[in-house]
Amino acid sequence: MLDYRFSWIKNEHPNYSEVPDVIYEEAEKVAAKLKTIYESRFGGKDKGRFLLSRSQLRQLAGMKRLEDTTKDLIVEAAYEAGYVVTDLGDDFAVIDGDVMHRFRKVPERLLK
Repeated sequence: MLDYRFSWIKNEHPNYSEVPDVIYEEAEKVAAKLKTIYESRFGGKDKGRFLLSRSQLRQLAGMKRLEDTTKDLIVEAAYEAGYVVTDLGDDFAVIDGDVMHRFRKVPERLLK
C-alpha cells in the first residue's frame, strides 16, 4: 500500500507519476534500514552519522542498479523518517535531521 507521504510526489512530479507503488514501498524499507544502521554501534560510536557507498545503498535496496528516481525516493523516505541523506557522488552521508537543524547559522555580516 502506497504511503500517504508519497502521494504528493506522484501527483505533482511528472517524472514520478509512472513509478510503480512497490518502488515507494521499497524506498520506505530502505529508509527504515538506514535508521537501524544509524542507531547501531560501530566505528567506535554508539550511534550517529555515517557514510554509505553507492554500492552499499544498492545492496540495501536489493537492486542491481540504483536509478535516480529510486535514489530520490529513498532520500525523501529517509527525510520523512527524520534523517538527511546527502548524495556525495560515490557515497551517501546519513545524519539525523535534528542534528542538522542545530548547525550554526551564518550571520548576515558574513554574507556581505
